Amino acid sequence: MLRGMSSVLIVFILLAVGFYFTKAKKWPDNTNKVFSTTVVKIAAPCLAVVSIENRFTPELLRSSFWNLLIIAASVFFMYLLGKLLSRRLRLAPEKKAVFETTFTFNNTMFIGLPINQIIFGHDGLPYLFTFYLVTIVLFWSLGVYTLSKASRENRDSFSLKKILSPGLIGVLIGCVLAELELHLPSIPETALTYLGDICVPLSLLVIGSNLAKSFSHGIPKITLDQVVIMAGKFVIHPLIIFAVFSLVGVHGLPLKVFILTAALPCHAQTAIMAEYYDLESEYASNLVSLSTLISLVTIPIYAAILL
Repeated sequence: MLRGMSSVLIVFILLAVGFYFTKAKKWPDNTNKVFSTTVVKIAAPCLAVVSIENRFTPELLRSSFWNLLIIAASVFFMYLLGKLLSRRLRLAPEKKAVFETTFTFNNTMFIGLPINQIIFGHDGLPYLFTFYLVTIVLFWSLGVYTLSKASRENRDSFSLKKILSPGLIGVLIGCVLAELELHLPSIPETALTYLGDICVPLSLLVIGSNLAKSFSHGIPKITLDQVVIMAGKFVIHPLIIFAVFSLVGVHGLPLKVFILTAALPCHAQTAIMAEYYDLESEYASNLVSLSTLISLVTIPIYAAILL
């Protein structure tokens, strides 16, 4: 309990720094873009390589295959449930696509990575990257396809290049090294470790900055469809993960990481892709901001329960 509260307090302090510097206009307008690019293209891939290489064995990798399948099945279930709920709510086609995507995918990188590392330490990262592997592949395939299909312009944005992001490449390199039981030489290993260490603080600074920007527009009125999405994010998906993994005998740290990762806010890239496809981008941004704000309450609760 004490460890969970202290971990969340660390998160709040780092979020507050990003919030303050943005609110007080203490750093340049493009700071978020620089930090985000650094995390996605440099820090996260380096962290993935080092974490998986040092903490996975060939046996653990093979056992993770079943974890991947279960997580993928749970994400598909959330997608189908989202489609059913969007029909029952009688949403317009464009809003329907955004609803289904935000209901399905979680922010496993910018929020999941720092939260899991702070609460569970480095030992929990390989399991986080297992979840991240599923999220990144399905978002850039199923998620982007859903958004592009609803777009008036119907731009073709599904490509292998987008699925093979730097983060995914880092995961794959780490898996290859672990499977072959190879270790990087000391100098590149240390360099990658240093680069990976900046991932958590930069991610939390970006989130704090985005929260400050969302507050500047006021707090939007909460509608029924938003309540449904929040229930899916913070209640339904974690319960599904808990039930299925407990049923197949997965317990301990892997189960805790999977539950916490399933209880994360909406995937931040949804708002960016909604803007790209001209699909209710303000609606998507509000969902990301609202779910992030609510996660500041739910994450301490889950941390206290899981620790």
